[in-house]
Amino acid sequence: MKSLIALVAIVFAAVPATAIGVTNDFNGRLLKMSPTVQRAVMRRAVLDHNQYCKHIGPVAYQGPYKNLEMWVVKCDLGAAYGAFVGVDGSVQVRPCADLISFKMPACRIPKD
Repeated sequence: MKSLIALVAIVFAAVPATAIGVTNDFNGRLLKMSPTVQRAVMRRAVLDHNQYCKHIGPVAYQGPYKNLEMWVVKCDLGAAYGAFVGVDGSVQVRPCADLISFKMPACRIPKD
């Protein structure tokens, strides 16, 4: 039974959430927000992950990645982050420079 549960978990992790009928309502609401509010939400996520972002620059929705939605956040002093939004509203933040080594999509850094 445990192996069946593990197999189901692996299969669902490999299939994009949209392919199995799960929508990311939090990301949908975030897309509809003004750019100022989007920047505030993403700056809070970056700071909550103990990353540097004194002055936030542009943020941009990059697209889906597995069962997450990817945003790119540009901060001052050349700092840039990939922010991955889950269907439960959680956000995981990683420095763009680290994403390639984790075999994740490269950040397309938004222009100022």
